[in-house]
Amino acid sequence: MTLRPVAVLIVLSLLSGCAVEKTISTEVPKRLSLTWDRSDWRICDQRECPAPTSKTVLLVAASPTVDTVSKELPKPVRVARKLDPISVTFQFASATLSGLAEMEIKKAVALIQPGDSILVEGRTDDLGSQAFNDRLARKRAEVVAAYLMRLGVRSPIDIRSQGKCCYAITNTSDESRAINRRVDLHFSSTQKE
Repeated sequence: MTLRPVAVLIVLSLLSGCAVEKTISTEVPKRLSLTWDRSDWRICDQRECPAPTSKTVLLVAASPTVDTVSKELPKPVRVARKLDPISVTFQFASATLSGLAEMEIKKAVALIQPGDSILVEGRTDDLGSQAFNDRLARKRAEVVAAYLMRLGVRSPIDIRSQGKCCYAITNTSDESRAINRRVDLHFSSTQKE
C-alpha cells in the first residue's frame, strides 16, 4: 500500500516534465570581422564595422616563394655487392700454399674492386687437439692474407680463424677432411652504381 503514493508522485513528475514548453532559438549567429580602428585592431559585427576608405590599407598575403631547383645531380646510390666465398685448401697439418691454392687466390684477386673488403677465415679438419687446430687455422689465414698483400691487394683484410669448427662437410673420410682444411675468402663491397 505504501508504494501507491510513490507511484503517483513518479507519474506526476513525468507528466509535468512533458508539459514544459521548449523554445527554439531563431537567432542568426553574428558575423564578425577584424578591422583597424584608431591605431588598434578590433573585432566588430560585420554590419557595424567601418567601411573601407581610399586610405584603408588592405593586408594581402605575401606571394608564395619558390625555392630554386638545385642544378647538382644527385649522388649515386651505393649498392652492396657480395660475391660467393672462394675456398683455398691445404695439405694435412700444413699452412703452406700449393700451386693450385695460389691460382685460386689469383682468380679471387681479379674479382676485387676498389672499395671491397675481404674476410679471410682459416679452418681445419677434426684431427688433432683444439689448441693445435686453432693455431693452424690462424696461420693458414695469415698466409693467405700475406699472399693477397704480395699480389698488391690494398683492400681492408679482416682475419678470423677457428680450428675444429665450421666444417664444409662431415669429417668421415680423408677426402672430406681435405675439403675442410681450408681458408675461405669472403668479398663484400659497396660500390657506385
